[in-house]
Amino acid sequence: MNLFYETDKTFEELMKEKKNFVFIGEAGSGKSEIVLNIAHKLAEQTGKKVELFDLDQTKPLYRSRDMQEAFAKDGVTIHFQEQFQDAPTAVGGVRTSLVADGYTLLDIGGGHQAAKFAGSYSDLLSKEDSVPVYIVNPYRPWTRSLEGVDGTMSHILNSIRLDHIYILGNPNLGNTTSEDEFIQGLEKIDELFEGLTVVNSACVRKEIFDAVKDKTEKNLIPIELYLTYEWVD
Repeated sequence: MNLFYETDKTFEELMKEKKNFVFIGEAGSGKSEIVLNIAHKLAEQTGKKVELFDLDQTKPLYRSRDMQEAFAKDGVTIHFQEQFQDAPTAVGGVRTSLVADGYTLLDIGGGHQAAKFAGSYSDLLSKEDSVPVYIVNPYRPWTRSLEGVDGTMSHILNSIRLDHIYILGNPNLGNTTSEDEFIQGLEKIDELFEGLTVVNSACVRKEIFDAVKDKTEKNLIPIELYLTYEWVD
């Protein structure tokens, strides 16, 4: 199987076809924001049960678990396990959720350790109703070259024991991302994967969605920035 699959489908099409989503991305890629947005959209659009498992093993900030109480009101249950410093933890209920009727989203943070944990569910995640999604933000140091992206993807996919991935673009510099920066980021993504695969979908901050939607042929998914903390300028 080709490493990059479902290249003819937009991510919104996959949202209608799949029930299990594994989101992978290095720190700063915007992964947790995207996971929260997709969970919220699925709950809002379908009315089905949505369970989000925060498997972040390392960083103390920008975690989907921080929205647990707020999202519960919207039909999204966020599961996580409290950590002591950086000690890895296991979150219960994943396997049950993956085979249930609702949606299951896994937020894989912390690189190899979290991916290795998710690998215990590879028998389910390799099925047709599941899709592993790699978030590419061209404005992060480790995604400025194909070698850097390939190294990270290969390492995590080996740990999670999967052999294919869907690429979702996320060219952003946080809540100050301009229209020009977004479009330039899309171009960087295309250059990065030229000759290998087509990245046909990307996330965009909702405030600039209307201004950029006609400047690209890619499927754009407007997102909220939920994880904006008081100390962020």
